[in-house]
Amino acid sequence: MRKITARRAIGLGVVMMLFATVAISSQMDQNFARAQQQNAQALRQYKWKSRTEIQKGGETKNVQVNLMRYAANGSVEKTLVSSTLQQNLPTRGIRGLIAQKKKDDFMETLDSLAKLAKSYSELPPAEMHRFMAAATVTPEMGSEQKLIRISGGNVLQPGDSMTLWVDAVTRKLRRVEVQTTLEKKPVRVVSDFQDLPAGPNYMARSTVDYPSKELTLITENFDYERVTR
Repeated sequence: MRKITARRAIGLGVVMMLFATVAISSQMDQNFARAQQQNAQALRQYKWKSRTEIQKGGETKNVQVNLMRYAANGSVEKTLVSSTLQQNLPTRGIRGLIAQKKKDDFMETLDSLAKLAKSYSELPPAEMHRFMAAATVTPEMGSEQKLIRISGGNVLQPGDSMTLWVDAVTRKLRRVEVQTTLEKKPVRVVSDFQDLPAGPNYMARSTVDYPSKELTLITENFDYERVTR
């Protein structure tokens, strides 16, 4: 009898989640957008540290730590706290020109990767609305929390895809995965989010992989403190 009751309870829970998914699908766009706006506004009350690591072929090439905070106009200001020493490059003759060209190309690729990842994390309202309207919404029942998986494609480029994992109750982001391209070569972006104590959630870690150039960018945000203005 207990087994039957347990099975019925599980079945009822699944059915309830499916009914909830229908309601979620029709209201997710508006509720999710509102939650993200409120979260972004709350984050402006904080300053934090951000660590960026650049890897080439699995080897760490550079690590920077910056102090981050929001300016009055909403832009993010950063102040360098520390950085690893840069490798000395040849400065004269052909070797110097070649070394400088390689460095410029490397920095341009890094800049392009950073901008590409940012373009997905800061989708304009119209693009986000289009994504949400066509996305597939699926509930995920875990032992610790209930999540909603939102998946869609052709977000900013033909053939790309983006999947969001959102808390079913608070609508806070928990994870984002993006599959896209740079110069027609695959790029994968994975971002994980955490909650501040009695506060908003934030991107705790983001990894950008560009296999064709053996490049990986890892960003970690930490040491959040409320700012007194």
